Amino acid sequence: MKPNVEFLLDFGVTPSSIYRLLTTRPSMICCTTTNLKKLVEEIKELGFDPSKYNFCVALLTKRAITKSQWVAKVDAFKNWGFSEDQIFNAFKKQPSFMLRSPDKLNAVMHFWIKQLGWDPLLLLAAPDLFGFSLEKRLIPRASVVQYLLSKGLMKKDASLTTPFYFTDELFLQKYVNRFDEEAYRLLKLYQGEGASIR
Repeated sequence: MKPNVEFLLDFGVTPSSIYRLLTTRPSMICCTTTNLKKLVEEIKELGFDPSKYNFCVALLTKRAITKSQWVAKVDAFKNWGFSEDQIFNAFKKQPSFMLRSPDKLNAVMHFWIKQLGWDPLLLLAAPDLFGFSLEKRLIPRASVVQYLLSKGLMKKDASLTTPFYFTDELFLQKYVNRFDEEAYRLLKLYQGEGASIR
């Protein structure tokens, strides 16, 4: 373990990042130095800064995914028209989104692109969305946002991704309760009791 810690420090990984690795995924530090060096070089070539913790998140993600699994996930995005550069830019923004299964990735993309008809590039600009539950977060909140847009209660150029990041309490406050006359209808949509998304 000590040679690996020394290697990471020499490579520019901060002591705090190494400590977090040791406490969350010690196996990352316990692998052979040869394998660790290969993985570290690969992550750096993708544009990650070793001094940032995101570098370690990328390390953990790449180590958890086999080459065939990685290819399957990249292919899933390509089938929706995304380029490798767009996929890798999303990975650099939030590496852990690639831990999702191809089925989950496809389900979120189908919902966002086909059912909602929203800009697919917004998804890769906010890769955290792939980690949210379709049934518990994406669908209920999208139903509310669509209704607000259709009634002119939300600006056409408003962010379509921001609503999904709020806590439940804050989402209800910002997108449901403040619209007095529509609050009941919006709450029903949020609870899945309104009209389904087209």
